[in-house]
Amino acid sequence: MRCTYCGSNAHTKALCPHTWSGSSARQRLRCTYCGSNEHNIQACPKTYSGSAARAWYPDRVADHFKKD
Repeated sequence: MRCTYCGSNAHTKALCPHTWSGSSARQRLRCTYCGSNEHNIQACPKTYSGSAARAWYPDRVADHFKKD
């Protein structure tokens, strides 16, 4: 996971706080399973599929969570 806009390794460009679209995407980011605003259900570590996706296919779910 790497942001091509600011160079951070904690999010992708789609969730970059330095861009307008990334800031608005961060405000809408919410997991319907656990209620966290750090990820959505596709990347939820409390579900089997979300945990597996983070571990095995991190590039597929990179736009669905942030580390920062």
